[in-house]
This record gives sequence, structure tokens and C-alpha cells, in this order.
Amino acid sequence: MNERPARILTIDDEQMVREILAAYLEDSGFEVTQARDGRAGVEMIRDEQPDLVLCDLRMPGMDGLQVLATVTREFPELPILVVSGMGGMSDAIQALKLGAWDYVTKPIEDMAVLEHAINHALERARLRRENREHREHLEGVNEQLRQTVRQLQEDEAAARRIQFQLLPENDKIYRHYRFSRHLLTSQYLSGDFVDYFVIDGDHLGFYIADVSGHGVSSAFVTVMLKSYIGRYRELHRQNRDRGILNPAETLSRLNREIFSCHMDKYLTMFYGIIEWSNNLLRYSSGGQFPFPILFDGQQASYVGKKSLPIGLFDFAHYQTESLRLPPRFAMALISDGILETLPQTSLRDKQAFLLDLIGGTDLTIENLIQHLGLDQTGPLPDDVTLLLITRTE
Repeated sequence: MNERPARILTIDDEQMVREILAAYLEDSGFEVTQARDGRAGVEMIRDEQPDLVLCDLRMPGMDGLQVLATVTREFPELPILVVSGMGGMSDAIQALKLGAWDYVTKPIEDMAVLEHAINHALERARLRRENREHREHLEGVNEQLRQTVRQLQEDEAAARRIQFQLLPENDKIYRHYRFSRHLLTSQYLSGDFVDYFVIDGDHLGFYIADVSGHGVSSAFVTVMLKSYIGRYRELHRQNRDRGILNPAETLSRLNREIFSCHMDKYLTMFYGIIEWSNNLLRYSSGGQFPFPILFDGQQASYVGKKSLPIGLFDFAHYQTESLRLPPRFAMALISDGILETLPQTSLRDKQAFLLDLIGGTDLTIENLIQHLGLDQTGPLPDDVTLLLITRTE
């Protein structure tokens, strides 16, 4: 989708200067409108809201400094570049103090210098706008989360229902891929979470996450995680950002978001994208352990490698890995709470047991629950979450 050209307003009392600027900038792909004096320019800004303004300083009536003072007060994010040949350093300093983004002197010997200044200002404006939108989104998310926490604290039974309503439909089939999940909590509220969803006509997304700790504060982070992923999906749907298709970029964004909240919480996470046209899996791991287990019909093997959790270190770096999936396969993702329920004494023996189980069982979520002993009553030492992905056709 092509973006519209940036709209530039030139304010100058010299018609020849305005026409020269307009001709050059229109040849460079901009839309240009003209104002013959400061007062007319301010009115056009109010009516048309251009993307950038070029303004002379010395004009009859309302001069450039008055224009700057008025516009920066009414439109603080609108980039204004002063283009003037009068005055000296004091004028430039005064203009910058009043909010001018740059100062270009006339006569302009190289129009490329002006174009560079314009492009630089437009890019700064774009970044500032995106940062503002991001802050507003975070404020909205944080307010929603604060309300959720209050509700969680007031009524844990209602909180449990809310949390489980956020989980995806169980035993869901997308094309030839079946997603099944099961979550068992050690307390009333869980720090584990799982989700799977269609991103677009070519891609499926899924993840398993385990937040540190238990109870309300950990459940709060699962709500936040769901919100952030939903935001990334919406940006992709609007063709504004394709980061959701890059597992490493998605984990990096989540790391920055959660680290910046200063909640003293972190999480482990495995995030994968399946491109169903060629059965390709792209994935990234943020401290997830045990690693997912892939069974190709003959043998089972762990997928992934050691990595840092999400939200614990601001310098954490993540990598996207690719794997061509077998025509028929099963992939089991299990949170680390399972390690505390298994009878084996060593971690190596527990991992070997899980490999043998996934490679030797007619895999359904019900069979996994039974063979792992999770169908027995009694409190669990930690949350245990199972996500099973199968492709049989």
C-alpha cells in the first residue's frame, strides 16, 4: 500500500521564493501549498493541518517568530523549518528557542540541503508520533491492567474465570493443524499461559509462557502478555508493522515492554510461526525449558536452545530459527512445572522420560495428561501447562 506524499506549507511574502520552493519540492514528490504571509499561513495550518511548514522570518504583519510562537503552542508536534535570509545568529537562536526544528538560510545554494532537512524533520516527527501513540497505548494497557488487578484482588473466583476466558478454544483445527491445550494450576490463579491464532492467510502463531511466581501478580502478567500480542497482531492486520511474523523481534519487543514496567516479574516463552503453505516453522525461545519436543513419526527430539527469559535483562537478545516440519508430526510444549511432578531424580532422566513418552505414545492431550500423572487429584507444586500441536494429513 503506497503512502500519500507529505504535505508541505510554505509561508513567505515573496511569491518568487514560494514558487521556486514549490516547484522543486513537487518534483521531489511532496504536495505543496503556499501562504503569502504569516496570518494566512496560520489559518491554513489550522484548516489543512500539513505535515511540515517552511516559514520565512521577516514578513509584514505577523512575522515568522510570531508564527512560530502561535503554531508551536497550538500544534506542538508539527515540524516547522525556518527558511530566511535576514538577520543573523540571534534570529536563528530565537527561532530555535520558539520551537523551530531547523534553520536554513537564503539564498539556498543547494536545494538538496533543504530536502535533507525536510526529510530529517519528517522522520523525527514520525518517530515522535509513534512514540506518543506507543505511550498512549501503554497507558491504556496499564489502566486496563490496573482495573484487572483490582478485580482479581476483589474476587479470585471471577479472576480465574477471566483468565481462563483469555485462553484459546481447546482442540482447535486450522487447516491441517490441530491445537490442544490443558492448564493445571498450583493455586487459584496461574502464571502459565498459552495461545494460538491465525495471523493472516499464510501464517499461524502460537506460544507458551510461564511467568515467575504465582497468584494475582503473575496472572496479571499473563493478561498483559495477551494484550501486547493482540496489539502486534492488530498492527500487522493494518499493514503498519510485520513484527509479529518475526519471532525474535516479537520476543525483543515483549522484553522491552515488560522490563520497562518494573514489575519485578519475568517470564519464559516459546513463540512460533507456522507458514502452512510449505509447513515451515520459525521460532524463538525466551528461556523456555524444557524445550518443545518434536515427534516425526519415528523419533522424538528437543527443539530450541538456551536463551534468556523475557523481562529480566534489558540487554537480552533473541534469535529466530527455522525448521521444515515433517508432513505428519506432533509437537509437545510443556511448562517447567512438570519437572517437579516426575518421579525421576535427575534432570537428565526427566528429560529422557519426556522424550520416550512423546515418541512412544499415541499423542492426544488426554493421553499426555494420563501418562504424566496429571489426572490424579491433589495440589501441584507448580503450574503445569500442556500445548500439543499435531498434523496428520
